[in-house]
Amino acid sequence: MTVNRTILEPQRELPVAGAYDVVVAGGGPGGIAAAVAAARAGAKTLLLERYGFLGGIATAGWVDLLLGISPAATGEMVVGGVFRELVDGMADLGCARPFDEGVKSGRIPFEPEAFKLVADALVLGSGADLLLHSNVGEVIVEGDRLRAIVLEGKSGARAVEAKVFVDATGDADLVARAGARWEMGRPGDGRVQAMSLIMQMGGLDVERVPTRGGADDAEAKALMREAMLRGLRAYRWATPELSPDLRQDSLAFNVTHLSGNPIDAGDLTRAEVQGRRDAWEIGRWMQETVPGMERAHLQLTAHMVGVRESRCMVGIETVTGEDVVTGRKREDAIARCTFGLDVHCPMAHTGPEAVQVGGVACRATCRKKDCVMFTRYPEYLPRQGHTGERSWYDIPYGALVCADLRNLLACGRCLSADHLAMASLRVMGPAMATGQAAGEAAAMAAPDGDAGAVNVAELQRRLRDCGAAI
Repeated sequence: MTVNRTILEPQRELPVAGAYDVVVAGGGPGGIAAAVAAARAGAKTLLLERYGFLGGIATAGWVDLLLGISPAATGEMVVGGVFRELVDGMADLGCARPFDEGVKSGRIPFEPEAFKLVADALVLGSGADLLLHSNVGEVIVEGDRLRAIVLEGKSGARAVEAKVFVDATGDADLVARAGARWEMGRPGDGRVQAMSLIMQMGGLDVERVPTRGGADDAEAKALMREAMLRGLRAYRWATPELSPDLRQDSLAFNVTHLSGNPIDAGDLTRAEVQGRRDAWEIGRWMQETVPGMERAHLQLTAHMVGVRESRCMVGIETVTGEDVVTGRKREDAIARCTFGLDVHCPMAHTGPEAVQVGGVACRATCRKKDCVMFTRYPEYLPRQGHTGERSWYDIPYGALVCADLRNLLACGRCLSADHLAMASLRVMGPAMATGQAAGEAAAMAAPDGDAGAVNVAELQRRLRDCGAAI
C-alpha cells in the first residue's frame, strides 16, 4: 500500500499518565528482565506491552524453547539471574525442564501459558507497574534526551515521562521513533533473516513421530525431502524436543520460512497470511505422510510471526560476527552468549538440498550459487558457525547504550550488533541477560539520566549479586 500525499496532524495536548524513573517498552523476555531488575534496584518502573500478556516471542510467537544458556560440551551456565527465576517458576509448575538439567543440555523446553503466568508474577512481585494493551506511538525528545513517549491504546493517547528508557521492543521501535541511528540487515542489500510462523499439531502418537537428530534421523530427513519435492514451503524437519517431555500428544513445529521486511506492515501482513497457508498445507501433508500423525490436527498457529532480525540501535559499542566466532572476552562484559551464528536465509530459500546442508543457514556451504550473496557479496558469507562448543563470548555494556540519546538503553534484538552477531544474540537466553543488565543500569542512571556515565564495575558487581553469569 503506497500513499504519495500527506496530512497535517493537529497539535494536541496529552494527559501525562505517569512519571517514572525507568520505562521499559516491550514485554518480551528482555523487557521482563529489564523491568524486574530496575524495580528491584529501587527505581520507580513501568513496563509497557502491546499484547494482553507478557512473553513476546515466547508466548505470542509460541517459541517454546530457551536457547543460548550453556556451551554444549561443558554445560557451564552463561545465563542466570531473572532468567533462572523464570525457569524455576515454570519448572515448579511442571511446565519447564528444570534449570540444572537445561544447563547440561543447553536447551529448556517450556509451556508458553506457564511463561505468561510466571512472568506476571515476577514483574508485579518486583514492584514494577505493568500496562498491557499499550503501543508506543510518538516520542518527545529534548536535545540529547528522550523526555516522554506517547502511548496509543484503549485509554486513548497518553504521555509517560521517565528519566531513563529501555527499548525492548525487538524492532528498536523506540530508538527509531526518537530519531536515533539504527542499522538493519546484511551488508549489500539490507535483507534480514527469514521469519517463521510456529505451528502446533495435536493428537499425535509422539513415540512414533520421527525426530531430527534422533535414531530415526534418516527417516525424518527423507520425509522432509519428500515434502520439499512436493513444493511445500518448509525449510527443515522440526525439532520435536520443543515439547515432548511436557506434552505427550502435541508438538510445536518450526518449519515455515517467510521473507520480507519486518518493519513494514504490508510485508508483515503478507508473511502472516502466507505462514498460515503454509502451516495448513504442511499439517495436511503430515497427516497423510508422517508416522504417528495419522490422526493429528493443526491445533494452533502462533499469534504473531516470529521475527529473527530487524532494526538494531547504533550503540557506543557494537557486537560483531567476529566477536562471536572468536569467543571474544571483554572487561566491560555485562552478559555472555554461547549461541552460534544461525543466519536463516534472508531469501527464505527452501529445497531438497536444504535437508542435506542445513539450508536454514546462510553460509559458504549453501548450494544456491545464484543467490545474491554469491554473485555480489561473497565476502560476507559466514564461514564458521559458532564460538566452539566449549566457549562463549561477552556482550559489552556499550552495546546497550544509545550513541545518540543519553538516557536510552536497548536490550535483546534491539542492542547494537551487526547482521552476523544478531544471528547469535537473537535467542531468549541473551535477551534476558542483556535485559537484566539494561534494567539494572537504567536504575543506576536514573538520578542524572545518563546511561553512558554508569560505573560498569559497579554494574557488574550488582549483576553478580543478583545471580547473573558474567
